[in-house]
Formats: sequence, C-alpha cells, structure tokens
Amino acid sequence: MKIGFMGRSLSHTSGIGRYSRCLLNAMARTSGHEIVVLANKDPGPLPPPVRSICTPRTSFPSILFWEQFDLPRIARCAKIDVFFNPDFTLPLRCPVPGVITVHDIAYALMPQYAGLRARLYYGLFVPASLRAARRIITVSQFSKRTIADHFGIPPHTITVAHNAVDDRFRPDPHPGDAAVIRGKYALGPYVLYVGLLGGWKNVECLVAAYTMIARHTDCSLVLAGKSCPATRRIVAAALRSPVSRRIRILPDVSDLDLPALYRGARLFAFPSLCEGFGLPPLEAMASSVPVVCTNATALPEAVGDAALLVEPANAGIMAAAMLNVLSSRSLRDSMIHRGLARARLFSWDAAAAAVLAVLEAEGAPT
Repeated sequence: MKIGFMGRSLSHTSGIGRYSRCLLNAMARTSGHEIVVLANKDPGPLPPPVRSICTPRTSFPSILFWEQFDLPRIARCAKIDVFFNPDFTLPLRCPVPGVITVHDIAYALMPQYAGLRARLYYGLFVPASLRAARRIITVSQFSKRTIADHFGIPPHTITVAHNAVDDRFRPDPHPGDAAVIRGKYALGPYVLYVGLLGGWKNVECLVAAYTMIARHTDCSLVLAGKSCPATRRIVAAALRSPVSRRIRILPDVSDLDLPALYRGARLFAFPSLCEGFGLPPLEAMASSVPVVCTNATALPEAVGDAALLVEPANAGIMAAAMLNVLSSRSLRDSMIHRGLARARLFSWDAAAAAVLAVLEAEGAPT
C-alpha cells in the first residue's frame, strides 16, 4: 500500500508540527508500507525509506491552491492508495480514500480567541474535510466527543490515537545542558510556560497568579512559545504587573532549546482553557518537572493524577497550587515521580499503530 502523507505541517515547530514529525517517524519505523510525503516546502530530514514530492508554495493563497488542486493531481500521478493529513484538512475532491487528524475544534468552541483567518479557514475547510474523509483520527476521548457532538458525526467513525512525548524530552542526559540554556537567556530559577502566546491559552491568568506569589519565591516567570497578534495582550499584562522585571517573555524560542529549557524549570504551569490533548504538560513531566495545569477539556485525560489540576478562571487557586509545589520538596519529588510514570504511558509507536490500522482498512484494495 502506498500512503500519501500530507507534509505541510512537518516544517512547523508548533505542537501539530511535532505531532506530524513524531508520527511519521513511528509510521516509517513500524510499517512495511511505502510512505510518500507530499509537501509545499522542503520537509526537512525524512526517516528512511520515506521519500517526498515537493511542490513549492509559500503564500497563503498558493498553499490553498496546492492543497485543493495540486494534491489531487499528484496523488493520481503517484498512484497513492490512501491519503493522510495529520493537520485537519483534505482536498475536497480527494481522488483516493482520505483520513485526517482533527486535534481539536477550539476555533469553534472558543471563536472569540481565534483570528479572522483561522475562523474562516477552519470554519470552511474542517467541516468539508470531515464530510470528505473516510475516517477521522483524533488525539483524545474529549476531542472525539466534541467533534461527534458538534458536527453530528457517528462516533464509530472517529478513532482516538493519543499523543506521546518526543524522545528529546527526558531527564537531563547531559548535566549542565540546562545551565547552558539559563546562561543563554540570562535566567535564574524559573517557573515555565510553553505554548502559543495568546488565544485560549489563558496566559494573562498565569501572569496574575505569578504576581500573587512572586514575593514568596525566588523564581521568575518564563513564557516561551510562538507569538501571535494576541501576544501584545500578554506583554501588556506583564508590564502592568508590579513584578514585571521578573517576567520574561521568550517569543519564538528555538525548538532546539526547548528540551533544556524544560529541564531547567522548577515548575511548569499550563493555564490553558481548551486543549485537544495537551502535549506541553507531558513534555514537562518527561523532563522531570512538576506540573500545575487547568482541569479544562482534555488536560485531565492527558495528565491523570500526575499534575495538580486547578480551575482555569481562578488566578488565586492557580497561585496557591504553584506556591504549594514550589515550597514543598516532598510534593515536588512525588509529582516528578508520578509525572515520569505518566509520560511513559503514551507511545508514538502505539499512536502509529492505531493510525496505520485505519489507513490499512481504508486503503486496502477492494
């Protein structure tokens, strides 16, 4: 069987980019099928024996043209048996059976936090892709329920394949790496957040919670991740804080620096309002860092009992939980132990096996 793997997201450093790369690596490692990456730009190093067909498209209109018109033609010419996109959408006239991963529908659940282009793009192409797809993959039982309920899709057509943690995120294999990163970014002890700097990530609430506890800890607050138009609101919230000098915003931090940045943190805090799964808390756990996160949407499913869960809209409760972890060595040690065990429960090989089972069922000759 020849699998066409849509590689638009392989060049991204976001969570979906990491999902796409790790899943592709696991599929190549565990599958005997031929996998062809179809990309609009250089997808970077690919695991053998995966090959790529690249049609350069960079502007947003040209990417839409590539997705809707180039890909069907390429799929026919390359004799693709089944098409898989790990990033939400399909060509609406897909000439072969199509399977997609829909990670969440936050754009629909919380449209007030999504930009106009995102609302238009996802609002148009996700429902149409769901209708065009033979099967749907998602990353949590929460997302399965919300997709089924919101779009009226039969639940049996949706398969859950949980995310897992990239092997780069682990307890410090080279003592001193975290110190190098602290030196690079001029950091002392710190509480860390990693994720989009805006949207439904609720980072302003974390700034408020940290402000409440700053005088009780020697930790600064480090906010690292991808910037967006809404980042200016986070910057404004940080500047308004009476402890603004102890709040560091690291927009578009290098993906290469993230493992050591995690490992150097004393605590990881994740205040998100909506997650299809929630990889950053698990990445922190795999890096031996205790986690405080919200009990919103899929996060309890991801972190289990290994994190302290708090209400997302209450900065005071979040502050109390953070201070509790920072001030108790025994609690920190217990959470680190539980976090490492929790992260090990999720495997990219298991996710790849679930995805491949769907692709094999849909792409097999009839």
